[in-house]
Amino acid sequence: MLTLCENLTVHSIQSTREDEPLCCVRPSLSDLRFTGDPWVQDHDDGSSSVLLDNYRLTRVRTLPFDLPSLNRLFLDLRLAQLRRRMYRQLRARRRQALLLSSS
Repeated sequence: MLTLCENLTVHSIQSTREDEPLCCVRPSLSDLRFTGDPWVQDHDDGSSSVLLDNYRLTRVRTLPFDLPSLNRLFLDLRLAQLRRRMYRQLRARRRQALLLSSS
């Protein structure tokens, strides 16, 4: 009975067509589609966690004076994305206003 179950499992997993490659893309912490903010939280054991809102992404070894600079770096990355988006929208509005005023 066990061999029958094992054979069924093996055959159901195998596929006759070629496997299609999967393209895995990791999202960036500076991606504005995330609603939370990236930040670094200190632990007492000499390590820190990189968090996105309240979700822990990874744990890294840091020194206590690394935390402010890492948090500032994450904030700067995030704000740079927001600034670029805002300036792009302002330029598009100016172009529309110029086109409407010239016609």
